[in-house]
Amino acid sequence: MGGHAAGDVASARVVSAIKSLKGGGTTAAALRQALLQANEDLVRQGAGSPERTMGATVTVLVSDGKTYFCLWAGDSRLYQFRDGTMTQLTRDHRYVQDLLDAGMLSEDEARQHPRRNVITRAVGVAPELKLDTDRGEVQPGDIFILMTDGVSGVCTDAEIAAIISGGALDAAADALVQRCLEHGAPDNLTLLLVEKLKD
Repeated sequence: MGGHAAGDVASARVVSAIKSLKGGGTTAAALRQALLQANEDLVRQGAGSPERTMGATVTVLVSDGKTYFCLWAGDSRLYQFRDGTMTQLTRDHRYVQDLLDAGMLSEDEARQHPRRNVITRAVGVAPELKLDTDRGEVQPGDIFILMTDGVSGVCTDAEIAAIISGGALDAAADALVQRCLEHGAPDNLTLLLVEKLKD
């Protein structure tokens, strides 16, 4: 969470929690427990300095090549790109999302809203961490896109889909970064593209 002190500490703790899980046998329950422990550690660490909220959004994708599951808290997103269609698999935990869901804001209005960056969940910001989950099948040719709001906040789904459908993933990743820079890159950006190769 870039708006808070020690966001780097929080993200490092989240990464460490995920890395502590060993290999392909990772279950949703084990991943959830690791993130709950990371949350507890960060809340305890932050309690010593009340002005320092140490928080990090998280989105994790696990797949055995046939199925996937994901867990998330915050506004880092996971999309599935299949047969030319982008589907957002996560739902943002942010103030404006509730307004969008209620039909009180359009996507364009949400992008300009003064509270567009206010998130309602993250690891390390509250004693109880709520994680949402999704699961489904993986088909050959599927591409999963994990991204922070530094990407989704400046690129539309249509822009992302057009870039990804244009060819090799490494070139698509570079093109997405370039598009974010062209839009001014007002926030830090991270993205990861994962493809299920065709048999």
